[in-house]
Amino acid sequence: MTRSAGVPDVVAVHRNGSDARQTIERLSRAGVDGGSIRLLGRVEVTTAGRYGDRQTDLGSSLALGGRAARGLLYGAPPGAVFGAVLLALTTEPTLFAITAGAGGGAAFGASIGVLTGLLSTPTMASSWERTFAPMVPGGVGVGVRIGSERQQRRVRRILERGEVLRVHEVDDLDDLEDGPLAFDD
Repeated sequence: MTRSAGVPDVVAVHRNGSDARQTIERLSRAGVDGGSIRLLGRVEVTTAGRYGDRQTDLGSSLALGGRAARGLLYGAPPGAVFGAVLLALTTEPTLFAITAGAGGGAAFGASIGVLTGLLSTPTMASSWERTFAPMVPGGVGVGVRIGSERQQRRVRRILERGEVLRVHEVDDLDDLEDGPLAFDD
């Protein structure tokens, strides 16, 4: 059992790396800390040298930029409407007041949208995950350190998806050996 939590850690066995990446993304979106998620087995980096690193950096930057732009687009229009209505109701409804309210509201709404977009980014971006692949063909394991019974229930719900072949409870994820998965058939 996880020494600090008193609940067992979980290992989910997948058919291939693609299924494992989907599970990692779901876990990350559900709020499981990236430090608690571990890809099990012998893993190799599949990018090559500086070019691969640049591609990974570019992919991560584009993912964050896309989230920020989407947040800007989703936040600015409602903020502009709210700001214009607020200033029109609280002051004399002149064109200048409505325009100023719309501008201020749009800026405020855009900042809230960008912040929300960036905070909802998975801790392991899919562009980063694609740079790693299992070295041994066969099942790919995703281990999750469990911190509480509540987190264990949340992780179990995520792992009930179709791409997870089997779920095993282990005493401590850190005690597992590196190499091929012992849970493979």
